[in-house]
Amino acid sequence: MSWRETKKVLAVLVAWFVLGGTAPLAYGEIRISIGVTETMETFNPYGDSVALLYSIWCQVMGCLGTYDFDKGEHVGMLVERWEVKDPNTWLFYLRKNLRFHDGSRLTAADVVHSFNRISNDPQSKQKQNIAPVASVAAVDEYTVRFTTKQPTAPLLEYLFDRFIVTSKTIGAGPYKFKELIPGQRFVITKNLDYPGMREKKQAPDEVIFRIMREPEQRVTALLNGEVQIAQFVPPHMRVRVERNPNLKLVSFDSAEIMFLAMSPKFKPWDNKLLRQAVCYAIDRDTLIATLLRGEATRLDGPIGQGQYGYDPNLQPRYTYNPEKARELVKEAGFPNGVDVDFYTPVGRYTLD
Repeated sequence: MSWRETKKVLAVLVAWFVLGGTAPLAYGEIRISIGVTETMETFNPYGDSVALLYSIWCQVMGCLGTYDFDKGEHVGMLVERWEVKDPNTWLFYLRKNLRFHDGSRLTAADVVHSFNRISNDPQSKQKQNIAPVASVAAVDEYTVRFTTKQPTAPLLEYLFDRFIVTSKTIGAGPYKFKELIPGQRFVITKNLDYPGMREKKQAPDEVIFRIMREPEQRVTALLNGEVQIAQFVPPHMRVRVERNPNLKLVSFDSAEIMFLAMSPKFKPWDNKLLRQAVCYAIDRDTLIATLLRGEATRLDGPIGQGQYGYDPNLQPRYTYNPEKARELVKEAGFPNGVDVDFYTPVGRYTLD
C-alpha cells in the first residue's frame, strides 16, 4: 500500500494587485492572479487528468456536483438532488434554471452527450473515471439515469467532477474561458448569468492562472505582487512570505496529499511483502519534521480526514522499523534487495 502525508496549505492573502499583460477591468471589479504548477494544453476538458485542472474545468463547464471537504459530503452543482432506485440504478435531477454560456438550456441530453464523449473522445484521459457505468440515459428533460455494471457504492466519486458540455464544448459553469496560452497562462471570467453569481460580490470578476513550475518562481512572484495566490508554497520558504507586511500567511490542513504509489499491477509491487517493507522503511515523522518543517499531518492510509470514505478506526499503523523492512524483503524472495525506478513530478513537492 502507499503512504501519504496531508500537506498543510500555506495560504497567502495579498494586499496589492499589480498585474501586467491583461486588459483593465471596470472600476470596482476584482482580478486575481494565481501562480500554479500545472498547465492547460487544450480547450478539450476531457484531455486533462490533473486535480487542479479538474477544479478549474468544473468552474467553467459545470459538474454534476462536488465534494465538500469541510462537511465531508457530496453537494450538488448542476443537479439539485439524486436517489438510488436499486443497487445498479441511480437517478439525478438537474436544476431547471441553468443555461450554457451561449444562452441555450442545459438538459438531460447534454449530460448523456458529455458522458458518452468521455468514453468515445480519442483524446479523453478520463475514461477510467466512468468505468463502473454501463449506460447513461435521459428519462425526461431534467432527469438522467445512470446504470452501473455492478453495485457501486462510491459512484458519486466517479461522476461528480465530470464536466458537462454541448457538442461545441460550451460550458454552463459560474465562470467562462477568456484566454488560453499553453505553458504561460489561462484566464477565466465571471459568468453573471449563472444562478446567484450577481449576488456574490466577493467572487473575482477575472482569475488569471499563471504557469510557474518552480517554487522559487511562485514565491518571488508573490513578493513582487505579480500574483495574489501561489500554489504549493514550500515550508522552507515560509519565512520570506511572513516578513512581507503586505502578505498574510494562513496555515491549515488541505486535501492535498504527498504519497509513494506502489501499483500491484507491476513488478515487483505485485508482492505484498515488498509493499509492506516500504511502509516500514520510510521514517515519515522525520520527513515531516525536516523537509516539511512540521507543516503536515501524518496519515496511515490512502484517505485523509475530510475525504470521502475516511474512517480513523480503519487506518493501518506502520511504524518506522528498518529491521522489519529488511526481513520482509528477504521473506519476499529478495535476499540481496531489489532495484526499482521511481518517477516524480518536477517543482511540485518541497525541496525536490
